[in-house]
Amino acid sequence: MTSLVMPGPAKQPPIRVVIVGAGARGNRVFAGLISREDTGFVNVGVVEPNEARRDAFRARYGIRPEHAFGSLNDFLDAPRFGDIVFICTPDVTHYAHARAVSEKGYDILLEKPIATNLPDCLALIDVQQTHRNQIFVAHVLRYSPFFQAVKEVIDSRRLGEIRAIDLQENIGHWHYAHSYVRGNWNREATSGPILLTKSSHDLDIIHWLVGGRVESVVSYGNLDYFTEANAPPGAADRCVVCPHQDTCLYSAMHFYLNDRDEWPFNVVAPPPDSVEARRKAIEEGPYGRCVWRSENNTCDDQTVLLRFSSDIHATFGLHALTAENSRSIRILFDTAELTGNLYRGTLTVSHFTGRPDEFRIEEIQLPGTSDSHGGGDLRLLRMLYEHLTTGAHADLVTSLESSLPSHVLAFLAEESRREGAVKIPVPEIFSPRAIDALGHDARLSR
Repeated sequence: MTSLVMPGPAKQPPIRVVIVGAGARGNRVFAGLISREDTGFVNVGVVEPNEARRDAFRARYGIRPEHAFGSLNDFLDAPRFGDIVFICTPDVTHYAHARAVSEKGYDILLEKPIATNLPDCLALIDVQQTHRNQIFVAHVLRYSPFFQAVKEVIDSRRLGEIRAIDLQENIGHWHYAHSYVRGNWNREATSGPILLTKSSHDLDIIHWLVGGRVESVVSYGNLDYFTEANAPPGAADRCVVCPHQDTCLYSAMHFYLNDRDEWPFNVVAPPPDSVEARRKAIEEGPYGRCVWRSENNTCDDQTVLLRFSSDIHATFGLHALTAENSRSIRILFDTAELTGNLYRGTLTVSHFTGRPDEFRIEEIQLPGTSDSHGGGDLRLLRMLYEHLTTGAHADLVTSLESSLPSHVLAFLAEESRREGAVKIPVPEIFSPRAIDALGHDARLSR
């Protein structure tokens, strides 16, 4: 049974955290929550190659100079002073960094994805078993009150059995342009397919909610809108000299040049952040590029169809051209329909009454939250602390093994998409161990 009650203040001694990668997630989200909230963790170290970011992190969180490192090797060579390492580095580095940290015996919270290819995902499980450390994946949506409430409805069976599920990730037009056209995740070769790097969250949620074995996968999608073919006539390569900068919806001049001190505005320029620093970054760096003349090649629209062995069909869609940056869900049960919106914090059950135009409406009350991912980030930290100190939440904490199915599904879906939306039976491509993961939520069969 899931719980919507936020775990209380920590009662055990604090667990010492070293953050590897002082970017938006490592710095503003995890380190920020640890410094502001009673999570049971304490910031004691940082590994960040960018000197300005490293110094800013150290000053912000009171890190001792000898516990701030410019390279992972320097940190691993130093005498041990932390308990757990949060790896928040670029996606393509996750496997190498997690392997190196595991070899030193640290427990790890690893940002998704586990790795950008299946062999590395499987190899990291072997690494964990060899060194007997614990690796957790930051699939934070599982911890959010919104999706825990959905899970509770499903597990209670008060609406009958699931018949179909539809989950939509509405990335938001501005978010897609920032992260997947101009930003760090704009090319598959240097990050990975967007279905893996952005939406392994969502595939994890679908597999967690439905449970059981996935028998086949179909996916279709492409990069359709953010291409040179859609650039306005006479558009320049950079916004700063573009004749359309006053009218373009994606003008970097209008979007970034403000005094807002939150993501995504505060990651455009290296610290110390200022409007002047952002202007220089726009003139010279990737965030000033024309969104139709960038080097991006990730899908801006993709759909995935999953067929479970229980004959439940699940649909997932990721969409760039949306107004909201949110997720919406629709589940059909025997006796009712459930709909919800993560961004708005709404979850509604429409109970069937036997009359075609009458429904009994039930609004599920969710705890209010102001932090990211619908409260999932803070709840992850608190539940992870309780798990590490007491063993609680073993059925919820996103272990490396329980997070693997979402990655296998992403690789399957990408294979289908590249082959022209062909239906792929699960056993045809991946190793027996990875296939077996699609039918288990705890340990992999070896």
